[in-house]
Amino acid sequence: MRVLAVRDRSEHEMRSRLAAGGASPATITAIVRRLRQRGYLDDQRLARSAAERAARRGYGSEYLRASLEQQGVADGVIAAALRAAYDDEAAVARQTLERRFGAEPCTPAERGRAARFLARRGFPEAVVFAILGEAC
Repeated sequence: MRVLAVRDRSEHEMRSRLAAGGASPATITAIVRRLRQRGYLDDQRLARSAAERAARRGYGSEYLRASLEQQGVADGVIAAALRAAYDDEAAVARQTLERRFGAEPCTPAERGRAARFLARRGFPEAVVFAILGEAC
Protein backbone atom coordinates (compact mmCIF):
# COMPACT_ATOMS: atom_id res chain seq x y z
CA MET A 1 0.00 0.00 0.00
CA ARG A 2 2.92 2.36 0.66
CA VAL A 3 4.01 1.96 -2.96
CA LEU A 4 0.57 3.02 -4.21
CA ALA A 5 0.39 5.91 -1.76
CA VAL A 6 3.26 7.66 -3.55
CA ARG A 7 1.75 7.49 -7.05
CA ASP A 8 -0.38 5.27 -9.26
CA ARG A 9 1.38 2.17 -10.50
CA SER A 10 0.61 -0.07 -13.43
CA GLU A 11 -0.32 -3.68 -12.89
CA HIS A 12 2.99 -4.70 -14.46
CA GLU A 13 4.95 -2.48 -12.07
CA MET A 14 3.09 -3.88 -9.07
CA ARG A 15 3.66 -7.47 -10.17
CA SER A 16 7.38 -6.74 -10.67
CA ARG A 17 7.73 -5.14 -7.24
CA LEU A 18 5.94 -8.00 -5.53
CA ALA A 19 8.06 -10.57 -7.37
CA ALA A 20 11.25 -8.70 -6.43
CA GLY A 21 10.08 -8.80 -2.82
CA GLY A 22 9.91 -12.60 -2.97
CA ALA A 23 6.13 -13.10 -3.23
CA SER A 24 4.92 -16.31 -4.85
CA PRO A 25 3.03 -16.16 -8.16
CA ALA A 26 -0.22 -17.17 -6.44
CA THR A 27 0.20 -14.44 -3.84
CA ILE A 28 0.99 -11.87 -6.53
CA THR A 29 -2.15 -12.81 -8.48
CA ALA A 30 -4.31 -12.59 -5.37
CA ILE A 31 -2.89 -9.22 -4.31
CA VAL A 32 -3.22 -7.71 -7.78
CA ARG A 33 -6.80 -8.99 -8.10
CA ARG A 34 -7.74 -7.49 -4.72
CA LEU A 35 -6.08 -4.15 -5.55
CA ARG A 36 -7.98 -3.98 -8.87
CA GLN A 37 -11.30 -4.85 -7.21
CA ARG A 38 -10.85 -2.08 -4.65
CA GLY A 39 -9.86 0.46 -7.29
CA TYR A 40 -6.29 0.95 -6.08
CA LEU A 41 -4.79 -0.45 -9.27
CA ASP A 42 -6.20 0.78 -12.60
CA ASP A 43 -4.06 0.99 -15.75
CA GLN A 44 -6.69 3.05 -17.56
CA ARG A 45 -6.79 5.66 -14.81
CA LEU A 46 -2.98 5.69 -14.72
CA ALA A 47 -2.78 6.24 -18.49
CA ARG A 48 -5.44 8.98 -18.52
CA SER A 49 -3.84 10.95 -15.69
CA ALA A 50 -0.36 10.55 -17.19
CA ALA A 51 -1.66 11.76 -20.56
CA GLU A 52 -3.36 14.81 -19.08
CA ARG A 53 -0.27 15.65 -17.03
CA ALA A 54 2.09 15.23 -20.01
CA ALA A 55 -0.04 17.41 -22.30
CA ARG A 56 -0.38 20.08 -19.61
CA ARG A 57 3.40 20.10 -19.04
CA GLY A 58 4.10 20.38 -22.78
CA TYR A 59 5.19 16.86 -23.69
CA GLY A 60 4.17 15.11 -26.88
CA SER A 61 2.45 11.83 -27.57
CA GLU A 62 5.67 9.95 -28.35
CA TYR A 63 7.05 10.86 -24.93
CA LEU A 64 3.88 9.62 -23.26
CA ARG A 65 3.73 6.42 -25.31
CA ALA A 66 7.33 5.55 -24.37
CA SER A 67 6.71 6.31 -20.71
CA LEU A 68 3.58 4.16 -20.51
CA GLU A 69 5.16 1.31 -22.47
CA GLN A 70 8.04 1.34 -20.01
CA GLN A 71 5.51 0.96 -17.19
CA GLY A 72 3.99 -2.07 -18.91
CA VAL A 73 0.65 -0.53 -19.86
CA ALA A 74 -1.20 -2.33 -22.68
CA ASP A 75 -1.18 -0.79 -26.16
CA GLY A 76 -4.98 -0.42 -26.30
CA VAL A 77 -5.02 1.50 -23.03
CA ILE A 78 -2.20 3.74 -24.25
CA ALA A 79 -4.01 4.44 -27.53
CA ALA A 80 -7.22 5.43 -25.71
CA ALA A 81 -5.31 7.79 -23.40
CA LEU A 82 -3.50 9.39 -26.35
CA ARG A 83 -6.76 9.99 -28.22
CA ALA A 84 -8.29 11.64 -25.16
CA ALA A 85 -5.37 13.92 -24.28
CA TYR A 86 -3.99 14.75 -27.72
CA ASP A 87 -7.04 15.46 -29.83
CA ASP A 88 -5.11 18.52 -31.12
CA GLU A 89 -1.43 17.78 -30.54
CA ALA A 90 -0.40 20.67 -32.79
CA ALA A 91 -2.04 23.11 -30.35
CA VAL A 92 -0.12 21.55 -27.45
CA ALA A 93 3.11 21.88 -29.45
CA ARG A 94 2.38 25.53 -30.32
CA GLN A 95 1.75 26.40 -26.66
CA THR A 96 4.92 24.60 -25.61
CA LEU A 97 6.91 26.46 -28.24
CA GLU A 98 5.45 29.82 -27.19
CA ARG A 99 6.27 29.19 -23.53
CA ARG A 100 9.86 28.30 -24.41
CA PHE A 101 10.70 30.77 -27.17
CA GLY A 102 8.08 33.50 -26.93
CA ALA A 103 7.91 34.76 -30.50
CA GLU A 104 7.67 32.44 -33.48
CA PRO A 105 11.06 31.17 -34.69
CA CYS A 106 11.76 32.83 -38.04
CA THR A 107 15.45 32.42 -38.77
CA PRO A 108 16.82 29.04 -39.84
CA ALA A 109 18.85 28.79 -36.63
CA GLU A 110 15.79 29.53 -34.46
CA ARG A 111 13.70 27.05 -36.39
CA GLY A 112 16.36 24.39 -35.96
CA ARG A 113 16.51 25.00 -32.21
CA ALA A 114 12.72 24.90 -32.02
CA ALA A 115 12.54 21.63 -34.00
CA ARG A 116 15.12 19.97 -31.76
CA PHE A 117 13.31 21.23 -28.66
CA LEU A 118 9.93 19.84 -29.77
CA ALA A 119 11.50 16.53 -30.82
CA ARG A 120 13.13 16.17 -27.39
CA ARG A 121 9.75 16.84 -25.79
CA GLY A 122 8.31 13.86 -27.68
CA PHE A 123 6.27 15.51 -30.41
CA PRO A 124 5.97 13.50 -33.65
CA GLU A 125 8.01 14.66 -36.60
CA ALA A 126 4.88 15.46 -38.64
CA VAL A 127 3.61 17.81 -35.91
CA VAL A 128 6.99 19.53 -35.60
CA PHE A 129 7.22 20.13 -39.36
CA ALA A 130 3.61 21.34 -39.53
CA ILE A 131 4.15 23.83 -36.69
CA LEU A 132 7.41 25.16 -38.05
CA GLY A 133 5.98 25.32 -41.56
CA GLU A 134 3.38 27.81 -40.27
CA ALA A 135 5.94 30.11 -38.64
CA CYS A 136 6.86 33.31 -40.50
